[in-house]
Amino acid sequence: MTRAAVERGFASFVDDLVAETRAEFSVARVLRRGVRGPGGRLVDRLLAESGTLRRRVVEPELDAYRRRAERQFDAVLDYVTSDEPFAAHAEHVLAADSFWEARRPDLPPARRETVREALLERNRALGEAVAPMVASPADEFWDAVADALTLAEAESFVAKQFAFTRPLVEHRDAFVLATSFDPGEVLGGVGGLLAGGLPTVEVEFTDEAVRAMRRAEAVVVEETTRELRRRLDPG
Repeated sequence: MTRAAVERGFASFVDDLVAETRAEFSVARVLRRGVRGPGGRLVDRLLAESGTLRRRVVEPELDAYRRRAERQFDAVLDYVTSDEPFAAHAEHVLAADSFWEARRPDLPPARRETVREALLERNRALGEAVAPMVASPADEFWDAVADALTLAEAESFVAKQFAFTRPLVEHRDAFVLATSFDPGEVLGGVGGLLAGGLPTVEVEFTDEAVRAMRRAEAVVVEETTRELRRRLDPG
């Protein structure tokens, strides 16, 4: 199986995850809980323009996550398709890891190392799990899955490797997901003019991202498992 086919298969799952996360993500929850600085009136105005905020802030963040996830998997495949041990690829993989990028900058050294090792092990395990599919002679993703794995193995792969939020859940205090935006640009019109003199709004959305992504991954796991059973156990 070509590396490109594996990448296409992974990208389709990430696309599904992002689509489900987009549908589940609540801008209102973030504004009510995660906005730093501005008073209630500005938050109320932003709530009234939540659709615009979603288009200008949330959508770009989700698109960025999808691109980072694909880069991260590409780095894992560099390891899988090489003859070198994982240790030789560790820093390259970690540099592409979206959760490592989101680590809190003030983590104590020991805590930082714990998180680092957990993320590296997660990426190593992903590489080991996809290696049989990469080695398959099949040209299409689902054919390679059927060639390389039994149904039970495929279901286990999905359950373990599609738990994208596991690092965030297991090491919740180690990460912060946040962004910032100009309230004047979001509000526009008269509201934008009134907000134009305000400083950039900073928003933390870690809790909402974890909530939305966990629901999204549950949907993706269920749908993918159903597809596995259809393809690998049609009887």
